[in-house]
Amino acid sequence: MGRVTVRYLREKNVEVVAAYVRTIEGKDFSAPELAGVEVCQPHVPFDKFEADIVLMTHCTHLSDLYEPAVKAAKAGLDVVTIAEDAFEPFYVDKETPVARELDAIFRSHGKTLVSVGVQDTFWYAQPLSFLASVQRIDRLIGRNICDLGAFGTVGGHNDQIGITREEFHAKGYDAPSDHRGIFEVALRPLVRALGLGIRSTKVVHEPIIAEHDMPKAKSERLIKAGTTCGFMERVVFELDGGIIAEGQFIMQHLPEGASVFNEWIVEGVPSMNMRTDNFLGDVITPASLVNRVRDTLDAQPGFLSVDQLPQARFFPTLSRRNG
Repeated sequence: MGRVTVRYLREKNVEVVAAYVRTIEGKDFSAPELAGVEVCQPHVPFDKFEADIVLMTHCTHLSDLYEPAVKAAKAGLDVVTIAEDAFEPFYVDKETPVARELDAIFRSHGKTLVSVGVQDTFWYAQPLSFLASVQRIDRLIGRNICDLGAFGTVGGHNDQIGITREEFHAKGYDAPSDHRGIFEVALRPLVRALGLGIRSTKVVHEPIIAEHDMPKAKSERLIKAGTTCGFMERVVFELDGGIIAEGQFIMQHLPEGASVFNEWIVEGVPSMNMRTDNFLGDVITPASLVNRVRDTLDAQPGFLSVDQLPQARFFPTLSRRNG
């Protein structure tokens, strides 16, 4: 993500002065997009570069975002990230104190922190626009397929792959994880923008069962028919007026011929769906990040959610609105 982001920034005439990586040893930094860019490890201060903004592509959780984000704020830099946990800063859970502390730090330095990515367009702006054509919502379902095979054997979750449904439940993989669910976080700005309150929340993990043997799957375990080829994180919100909003984030090894997609289904008046095929997350994520640079630079200080930013859009160039 970081390397693609650097390339996309340069294509939009942004000067990239530094790229930070966890480790330099044994890595190849000869890619054309890194020409003239100083490659740094985390201990190198941001201040020396006199930059305007930091794009962070290195983490999911607030605990991993905290230290570099604080470092950036103190150096006088705005931050835009793809950390999924940061997409919705504030609701009551164990990470709320971290979010509130980050908000206070960024406000005190007059800088902005915001998380974007796939969620910004496909789980917020797209359904919000789609629902403008709906008279009544009874149930709203968002569904996204993520191809575990794209990550190879380093993609993780191998202990949940190639086991029976009974083993999946017996090992406790159906329990919610100990961090914020990706769709649970993403649905909250959408629900808030719709002016609806959340009355109850339920999050569960469900196994995805292979219908046929999958000998070509990039998994440490052979995936046989009747065993797990992935799992689904399902979040269900009961909203004001009895409306149900549901998010289904499916991570699985795909059968031959299948492809990833994103879909929204509305049950109500009218009942209809909106589906995006050829869902190229490796392009969408850094492109969404880069297209939010100018909005982040122009935003009010603090730890913001996307509903506090202008509507997401394509920018052919990233020159500042305010000069």
